[in-house]
Amino acid sequence: MLHKGKESASRRLVWVEGQSFAGWGCSECAWLFNFSGALSGKSLDEMKRNFQVQLSEEFTSHACAEHPRTKGGEALSS
Repeated sequence: MLHKGKESASRRLVWVEGQSFAGWGCSECAWLFNFSGALSGKSLDEMKRNFQVQLSEEFTSHACAEHPRTKGGEALSS
């Protein structure tokens, strides 16, 4: 059983495609990564690293309980 503030160890980043979204999301809830801002860095590799850091930080800090799915797997309206 999960305790308050703890997330499932089995959750992982997955590629999600829908009618109006294609990007990274959580395997356990309806959380989707919405990249904010422009890519920054002095090289393509640095831009990729910065993107990956933001993705990882936001994924790690999200709470699945705040992004429930409906029975059909679709996100509930926010």
